[in-house]
Amino acid sequence: MNPTKDSRVKQIDICLQKAANFADCRAGSITARGLAALTSGRPERLRSAGMAYNFRVANFALIGSPVSHSLSPLIMGKLGLSYRAREVLAGKLGDFIRAEASGLKGFNITSPLKEEIIPFMARLSWEAKETRSVNCAVRRGDSWEGYNTDYLGVLVAVDYLGLMPNRALILGTGPGARAAAFAMRERGVGFTLVSRRPGPGRLNWDDLGPEVLEQHDLIISATPPGAIPLPACHLGPHNFVLDMNYGERAKDLRAAVAGTPAGYCDGIAVLLGQAAGSLELWLGGNFADWKERVFSVAADLKLI
Repeated sequence: MNPTKDSRVKQIDICLQKAANFADCRAGSITARGLAALTSGRPERLRSAGMAYNFRVANFALIGSPVSHSLSPLIMGKLGLSYRAREVLAGKLGDFIRAEASGLKGFNITSPLKEEIIPFMARLSWEAKETRSVNCAVRRGDSWEGYNTDYLGVLVAVDYLGLMPNRALILGTGPGARAAAFAMRERGVGFTLVSRRPGPGRLNWDDLGPEVLEQHDLIISATPPGAIPLPACHLGPHNFVLDMNYGERAKDLRAAVAGTPAGYCDGIAVLLGQAAGSLELWLGGNFADWKERVFSVAADLKLI
């Protein structure tokens, strides 16, 4: 590793020191225990940057629709995994499970399948139950267990960006939004959900006026692009917008925020954080090590 890469990895590790110790693998489940309880002790290091593992003896996948834009196969491939994206439409999940899942050690799930996958899981982690969403499936013998690592991605992104929010405004009420809400609860940050449909305990999208944006410094967009319009004209310098989309799917919101005093970041760090959680579940090791390696690969690919 050259000095430039060394310093970059070190900087990433410092930025994510809290998130690095935020999760542990206990009884086969990532369980958030709070930062204070997990900051002591030196994590066990993976051997020789993972060369002791022959990742390609097992197959992994990403399923959902659309998946053609996903960077997961690129990142996982650079880490040495046999990992492919598979277009699976809503209503076709059973066909995939019966015909293709038997050849996999684990797989990630993206929209629109994060709720539909639940009945196919023999066991759900606490986080998956709380968020009613599964984005990571792990083979246990002849059955599957469902986990949620999206919330870890949100926590990693918040720490990577150096944010210390007072209150979050979460656009959406679907699986991504529920994972973001879970992350805020774990961090002790209050939040408000925004929906396209009125409901108890949440705002409607047309309630997003200056007063609401003034009361929330962190805004997390957890919807498909454009699903809930954000009135960028009301954003101020105290606001930071974290978009859980990335790449082309983030371009419209990125452009809207660019003309305001608010800060903005797309969902690359969220993607990397949830990937680190998935790798820990599939292959063992330590979340901090996987996080460091995933961010290092992303830096090499100039994704961050």
